[in-house]
Amino acid sequence: MHIRFIYNPKSGRERSQEKVSNVIKYLFEDGHEVSMRFTKKAHDATEFAIEAEHDKVDRLVVVGGDGTVNEVVCGIQESNSKIPVMIMPGGTTNDFAIYMGLQKDDWDTYKTIVSGKIESVDCGKVAGRYFMNVGACGILTDVAHNTPVGLKTAFGRAAYVMKALTELTPENLKPIKMKIESEEVSGEYVSYMALVANSKSVGGFQKMAPLASVHDGLLDVLVVREMPISDLVTVFMKIRAGEHVKHPNVMYFKTKKISFSSLEEEVELDVDGEFFGTLPATFEVVHKAINLLV
Repeated sequence: MHIRFIYNPKSGRERSQEKVSNVIKYLFEDGHEVSMRFTKKAHDATEFAIEAEHDKVDRLVVVGGDGTVNEVVCGIQESNSKIPVMIMPGGTTNDFAIYMGLQKDDWDTYKTIVSGKIESVDCGKVAGRYFMNVGACGILTDVAHNTPVGLKTAFGRAAYVMKALTELTPENLKPIKMKIESEEVSGEYVSYMALVANSKSVGGFQKMAPLASVHDGLLDVLVVREMPISDLVTVFMKIRAGEHVKHPNVMYFKTKKISFSSLEEEVELDVDGEFFGTLPATFEVVHKAINLLV
């Protein structure tokens, strides 16, 4: 088989380099052809995924974080590719890879690439761009953008939790007046956060969207409405157990398509951990979009 690696050398830690080397060694010893593509700038991974379809490779291995995975997914969708994809988590949070159970040792990673089960999984789409994990606005976006790189390198996923705790103050909280439109819920709301998730794990929290599934043809919507800070802290502390969705000021539901628009100031939008522009935005699910090796 011809196996193509798309590798973001800037994401994650040195362990990723060692793991890639070991896996490639196993592949060579097994007689497989291996080629490498290294990302240097934004959208490189998208172009490499499109190239892989043109080159008719048999397997695509993505080494990087959620942002790199996002770019590859965009390339796969743009080229209508059905190439099976393996994710080797190499970023800070690796939300989607963790949700899919892809934190494997070197040998199991090799075996998954060569003979792993192929699952057709959903992705999301917003403004013509695809995403694997989440689109969000509000406090979650602020935390993602304001967490220092050094903190992420030192503490990994825990860095986001640490930063989130410092953001829960009157000075930092900025309620968003927004309009939500979907078949399930429509209306105007004042909220601290809104997100549309494809998987359970978001922002380092493995049960942020506790009922999410990449196989159900639906996106999970979570809206944290305005409430006293003491209640917000309580909600935040319950995320780990997935119990936050039971709070009366938390809206949680599933949908195939949903639109958000700001009724006041400009609101930034984050998609798979990267700045994506501002509201308004319409999200929709793409059912069975990616062939994933698991």
